[in-house]
Amino acid sequence: TGTSADFPIGRARAPRGHCGTMALAGVRVLELEGIGPAPLATCVLADFGADVVTVCRASGGKVLSQHDPVSRGKRSISVDVKSKEGLEALKALAAKVDVFIEPFRPGVVEKLGLGPEVLCALNPGLIYGRMTGFGQGGTAYTDMAGHDANYLSLAGALDFFRRGTEKPFPPANFAGDYAGGGMMLAMGVLLALVERQRSGKGQVIDAAMLDGANYVALPLYKWRQTGLCPTRPDGHVDAERFFLTQAPHFSDAYLCKEDPAKPGSRQYVSVQAIEPQFYAALLKGLGLEGAQGLPKQNDKRHWVWMKARFASIFETKTRDEWAKVFEGTDACCVPVLNADEAARHPHNIKRGSFAPTPGSTGLFEPAPAPKLSRTPGHAPRLGPVPGGDTRQVLGEFGFAEADIAAMLKAGAVAEAPPKASK
Repeated sequence: TGTSADFPIGRARAPRGHCGTMALAGVRVLELEGIGPAPLATCVLADFGADVVTVCRASGGKVLSQHDPVSRGKRSISVDVKSKEGLEALKALAAKVDVFIEPFRPGVVEKLGLGPEVLCALNPGLIYGRMTGFGQGGTAYTDMAGHDANYLSLAGALDFFRRGTEKPFPPANFAGDYAGGGMMLAMGVLLALVERQRSGKGQVIDAAMLDGANYVALPLYKWRQTGLCPTRPDGHVDAERFFLTQAPHFSDAYLCKEDPAKPGSRQYVSVQAIEPQFYAALLKGLGLEGAQGLPKQNDKRHWVWMKARFASIFETKTRDEWAKVFEGTDACCVPVLNADEAARHPHNIKRGSFAPTPGSTGLFEPAPAPKLSRTPGHAPRLGPVPGGDTRQVLGEFGFAEADIAAMLKAGAVAEAPPKASK
């Protein structure tokens, strides 16, 4: 068994302008190409200094793109894992990396000969990450296809996404796929890396979007059990009485007056002034401070009436005018921005929350988060061309040039064709 000294964290330098090392410098990651949450997990690792190599298929069906944000900062090799030579090459790489990530349904990698029992025997320090929807073990759900809303549903989390008596509405897929899936897988890798420093041993990470969605919703489950989140007689969330739905007048989005500079645009502000002192600041900004006849904030009998009153007031100013009214206050009222507006907002510019998209003109994408004081993440970098690093990576892992040439000739591995000269 190895010791922590056998698996040192490297000392590669951080980007110019920062002191110290990248937080994950020296960590080698090998991932099988996929879509969705697993590439996000490895994107996070790459953003903070890990050397991530994506294994693409040697012929056809490539999903990797240089301009895919979750490919940023990675390298790529193309391997025919169904050929003996390609499979052995991939196993040789896995024997020398810190982390191996696979994004397929249970049993797929075992059929390829790349299951954890094989790779972990070759590399006892290997951290083997598995990303699935319903997990590696369980009932018939284990082998079923699914998407974000399905995982949220079986976790009981979709029940919290309600408005009034309406049906549950699936959110954009960051709740299950990316928060419950990709980010949980990334956290699992980091936990296993820390533990390996003590034991010298790797382990298998069973990251299921179902489990992750369940976990990130932990406070809501506790609130439901304690009554803070009210339920109906059938056990489902009572969205007409729960303060984190859009039922209360102090927790909703309101349409604002049309901006003459943006004709036809429906613009909103979001309000979530839950605490009494924040609600008081909201009333002040709306010109309702000290108004006669206002019901108490949490008197649910008057929520509908108060919501109509708020709506009529918000329609008297444009979104940007309301933003100026509430900026710097504790009213918990901010403009609802689209992605382009968010990238240009002064606060986000000051924070560096967005960064220019490599290879583009005028496009932006989210910058790495959180912000580390000594070892911050990379600025976004262009993703790899599928197979663009095959020869270099194989050489770095100890393959002789003659062996690389033979594998290329046999089709066991492939490299990106050279760019045509202009």
